[in-house]
Amino acid sequence: MSTLSTDDRRGASLRTTMAAVLLLATCLAAWLGIHGSRAPPAAGPDAPAEAFSASRAMGVLERILGDQRPHPTGSATNAAVRDAIVTELQALDLDPQVQRRFACGGFTCATVDNIVARVPGTSPDDAVLLSAHYDSVTAGPGASDDGAGVAAIIEVARALRAGPPPARDVWLLLNDGEELGLIGAEAFAREPEFKRIARVVNLEARGTTGASLLIETQAGNAALSRLLRRSLVAPAGSSLEYEIYRTLPNDTDFTVYRREGLAGANFAWARAPARYHTPLDDIAHLDPGSLQHHGDHALSLARAFAAAEPPVASDEDAVFFSLPGGVMAGWPVAWNPALLLIALAAWLALGWRLVRNQSTRAIALPAAGAMVVAGLVVLVVAGVLGHLLLRALGAMPATWTAQAGAMVAFFALLAGGLLVPCGWVVRRFSGEAALAWATLLPFALVAVATVLWMPGGAHVALLPLLVGVVAGHVSPRRPVLWAGLAAVPAALLWAPYAEGAYDAIGHEGLVAVPVVTGLIMLPLLPTMLSVRPGMVFATAGSWVVALACALLALVRPAFDADVPRPVNLVLVAGPERSRVFAQSRAMLPGGFFHDTGFARESSPMQPWGGWGLAGPPGPALPAPTVTIESHTVTGDRQHLQVRLRSPRGALEGGLMLPGTVDLASVRVNGQPLAPSRWHAGSEPWRRVSVVGLAAEGALIAFELPVGATQFHAFDRSHGLPEQLTGVTAARDGIGVPIGSGDVSIAWATVPFPQTTGAGATRGD
Repeated sequence: MSTLSTDDRRGASLRTTMAAVLLLATCLAAWLGIHGSRAPPAAGPDAPAEAFSASRAMGVLERILGDQRPHPTGSATNAAVRDAIVTELQALDLDPQVQRRFACGGFTCATVDNIVARVPGTSPDDAVLLSAHYDSVTAGPGASDDGAGVAAIIEVARALRAGPPPARDVWLLLNDGEELGLIGAEAFAREPEFKRIARVVNLEARGTTGASLLIETQAGNAALSRLLRRSLVAPAGSSLEYEIYRTLPNDTDFTVYRREGLAGANFAWARAPARYHTPLDDIAHLDPGSLQHHGDHALSLARAFAAAEPPVASDEDAVFFSLPGGVMAGWPVAWNPALLLIALAAWLALGWRLVRNQSTRAIALPAAGAMVVAGLVVLVVAGVLGHLLLRALGAMPATWTAQAGAMVAFFALLAGGLLVPCGWVVRRFSGEAALAWATLLPFALVAVATVLWMPGGAHVALLPLLVGVVAGHVSPRRPVLWAGLAAVPAALLWAPYAEGAYDAIGHEGLVAVPVVTGLIMLPLLPTMLSVRPGMVFATAGSWVVALACALLALVRPAFDADVPRPVNLVLVAGPERSRVFAQSRAMLPGGFFHDTGFARESSPMQPWGGWGLAGPPGPALPAPTVTIESHTVTGDRQHLQVRLRSPRGALEGGLMLPGTVDLASVRVNGQPLAPSRWHAGSEPWRRVSVVGLAAEGALIAFELPVGATQFHAFDRSHGLPEQLTGVTAARDGIGVPIGSGDVSIAWATVPFPQTTGAGATRGD
């Protein structure tokens, strides 16, 4: 019988202790990283007068929203919200002005009522703008999007008034028409007050809870990032959020301000996205902590921006990121190449030292690196296959569902179940030192990719790589220690993305969770494998809990009171038929089809597209009328000016024009469409619409090549006729409206006047 020597027992005990400390440190770092994506506690009504109080702001919001009915632009309820905001500002001894303007977004024009007020500062020049929109979508009351932003700005104005005057004027813009296409911001950008503004803070929301994240700045943000690091008390977000945001098809009012040359910061929270643009975007579901975070950001930056020197044009960008303890760190993007070269050189030198001191063989290093990368590829495949399997079994009937926690846990645990055995294989054939060195290879690859193509996100790979290689050079004979230390910054920086991918993207984001979790776990593989039962426990435990989470995701109802199924009903009345359609990105229960007669397969609702599930016939609606007031042909181009009217008095009307239309030529009541990223690309049809159609209609001018034979006119009103209450009741039993909600659309086809050469024609 053999026995362990005292030194052996001491060594084993030391390794076990080291492994426990590294695992605990990594778990703590992951928790701190995720906790940073949560909102801080809300301040009560007894907060100091010069501080922001979410409790006071919630009172403002309750008074503004009143009975919490939806209040889209042009509605009577929106006018009531507008008047309530004016009353709140007047109570602060401010002089709010309502600027009624007709303006256009990318494809929609409307008359908007912007509310503008000024908190006087010592100087009127290089002022600060605080911006939020007060209109809501038709389906929900907009407590978070963006009533919370409005209430936060009003409370910020009160706090500013309670202290000494700011160094510069602070303008408040509570604008209208954002949900239609940033129309209020477009209108304000043409006002004389806009020319006095140098910096802006915009407040938004995409959900009902979460930290107020810094999601957007602008090019040349190095000086701004330094100001943010000095000013924000509880920063959240990073330059990686901005890099990601720029790739997404999302716009806020900040898009307009950035395009017009303003420097500033755009903040939004994005948790509980299933409630976004639904009836559940109400005060009851709004997190007071999120509102507190919004207000803290807006108040601190209003004071900091007012006190700072005017911004200077620059093309220098920065890497910046928030850390625990209210710290925002960073460096100029120009440092990235040097940091990358240092990290790569140090990593390669560490491999050379490991070979030199005989901790591993030279051939083992590339072999271990190839196997580690192969392990990450396995995680990518596992993420795809796991997503396909759960979706096929019915666990993902909508973009967001009520089993979010179980599904995120399942995909995260796949990393442990697959990566630990992979690490054991690498350790068996290449040794512990080679495994530790190879676990840093993916960070080196990601660092190269981000420095080249996404420089604002370079920190997520450079920091773990630098920590690992520096620790490795300090103590090269302890690979468990220096590799494990790299896992700490990896967990701090990557864990929020693993945990938040589902909220950010929906169930498609789950595909990335295993590989993101795997990047955190990689440097810990030597640690887990250094303790004899570590591999078996980690692998078996991961699979048991993962399967339990998958089962829970399958058996738990996908929708509940807090995560409703989104379904809109659309009545489409054309020249030959009128029919109700159901539109939903969620799977609908079989009983709904049986009871209502809706088809199970989508079909086009109108000649220009728009797909839905065809249902029962509906009542006829008067079609919109189009009068062609002028038609001019020059060469192969034709210019038309038409007047659109809605005989039934619909709130919105518009044209569906052939995709060959020159959008730069479009004029609606004399106003051009605002520049938009959506103008690029080729589409078979282009929509141009007007919200708030007057009795005399809207005058729309446009130009396109000769040869088109027809276009279409439509009008749209909120809700369905009373004859369809049975269909509405059936929908209400399974889901809720979302976004534009239930609508009634009437349409007609309009032929182009025949052209026989240059000249002009008129007609109806």
